[in-house]
Amino acid sequence: MAVTSIRHCIAHFMEPDSTKSNILDATRNTVYTPTQRYNHFCSLSMNGCQSRDPRTPVGITETRTFPFVSTPAMAMQRLDSAITELGFEPPVLGSGIIRLEVPIEQQIEAIDWLHGQQHFQHLPRCFFSGRSQKRVNGFHSHSISSLHTGNDLCDSNLVSIAGLGSAVFFRHVSPFSLHDWRSIKRFLSKKCPLIRAYGAIRFDALANISSEWEAFGSFYFMIPQVEFNEFEGSSMLVTTIAWDESVSWTFDKAVHSLQTTMSQVSSGIVKLRKEVPNTSIISSNNVPSKKLWDFGVNRALQMISKDNSPLTKVVLARSSIIRTSPDIDPLTWLATLQVESENAYQFCLQPPDAPSFIGNTPEQLFHRNRLDIYSEAMAGTRARGDSKALDLQIALDLLYSSKDDKEFSIVRECVRRKLEAVCTTILVEPEKTIRKLRRVQHLYARLRGRLRSEDDEFDILSSLHPTPAVCGFPTEEARVLIAETENFDRGMYAGPVGWFGGGESEFAVGIRSALVQKGLGALIYAGTGVVEGSNSSQEWDELELKTSQFTKLMNWSALS
Repeated sequence: MAVTSIRHCIAHFMEPDSTKSNILDATRNTVYTPTQRYNHFCSLSMNGCQSRDPRTPVGITETRTFPFVSTPAMAMQRLDSAITELGFEPPVLGSGIIRLEVPIEQQIEAIDWLHGQQHFQHLPRCFFSGRSQKRVNGFHSHSISSLHTGNDLCDSNLVSIAGLGSAVFFRHVSPFSLHDWRSIKRFLSKKCPLIRAYGAIRFDALANISSEWEAFGSFYFMIPQVEFNEFEGSSMLVTTIAWDESVSWTFDKAVHSLQTTMSQVSSGIVKLRKEVPNTSIISSNNVPSKKLWDFGVNRALQMISKDNSPLTKVVLARSSIIRTSPDIDPLTWLATLQVESENAYQFCLQPPDAPSFIGNTPEQLFHRNRLDIYSEAMAGTRARGDSKALDLQIALDLLYSSKDDKEFSIVRECVRRKLEAVCTTILVEPEKTIRKLRRVQHLYARLRGRLRSEDDEFDILSSLHPTPAVCGFPTEEARVLIAETENFDRGMYAGPVGWFGGGESEFAVGIRSALVQKGLGALIYAGTGVVEGSNSSQEWDELELKTSQFTKLMNWSALS
């Protein structure tokens, strides 16, 4: 389906000419695929979901890496020259994707670079960062990549990425399908591991899309047109060019669009303060209200307690609508969340002229590296204690709570069964422990498996989502009850958020998240699991605890 409201999707590529010397001395990693040449009229953007044959990879996939420079301004100059050179060498093939990357000899935070591009509200933006390198519960957490480009940067890990504009985007109002997954994967290659599609999928693709989530569709992914990568000890400025004449997105149109964008990109870095500056909450409204929340939880408990009911758990959520003075910039808010919880995924996804979906989620849906697959089970919540002794007592109370153990076991065993369907082996270690975050702590288990085939990735995604941690169990019964009970659109909240790569992919669960737009305020989302023994007031208090990371530094205005 064509999506004409998404305006600036950029596509660029330039096929190398081996008979000419490249004055910029780039190293190349190229994959050629035989393909036919198409001739169609070009459109204003390229939606990769419109591909006629997603099983066929694009004609060429390439990464060109240039020598290190000392500043972002020098990287900009190098890329401008490279793009000009590409314009003199039109590609022969009718589709392809190329990544031009210039390493920078200093580590610069990707979110600071994106903050310096604030005048690009009409272009899509994205930001993703992985969990820190610290050990969590006996396991090594990891950054968002251990794959590299084959140059001197290969000893570093990718910490975070920021993207502006889209070389190609993928959006549809219909549920994310195998066709859509293939449409994304045809632009990706194991030999170009940092060409990735970043995005999110709705929690419930069958629910009606409300106006605030309309621009996201049922799913929204983008391969950034201009990208800033933060590594450990260095950085990288990148442009990615994609074209496909079968969907009327030509090379010439793509080059012109990229040059227009690059002429406005700032090489200046605007350092973000890791705090919300003197902000007051002037109004706040919860949907549902406390009274309706009690009614919904008690109704769910009645459903669970019925003799013939298969339902054992349902996760009910709340949307808190807040307005602040002054308006909060989404990236500034996200920067404060980075301080709040280092061992979490941070993300920001913003389609053109749309609100920003931001979050600070501790929960991994899955991480695939070739045939190795990793996932987690997390449920049960308690606050952290003010002292070590109190914190330990709270953790022990959570660890030995029969109600929380029941909720957690449902999640862990469901994830285990779904992995067993596509894996040759499964290891669960630890079976149950405490995962401590800055403000809360959870029951936690780590699962690892070996896939039978890398093509099982779509099955893993569609099977694991939604987990009992954000939906309930059994899934369909819980989803129906959620749709009947909640009177707001979850959108991408509690849905998969992350990225696809050629040989590696990683998705988190989009909890601890908010939809933010200047002038309109924010919708803050939180949910809690309801099982036999749950208490509606205690569950409400858990919602307050989970949303506090967004509001903790703000003041309540006397007007609210």
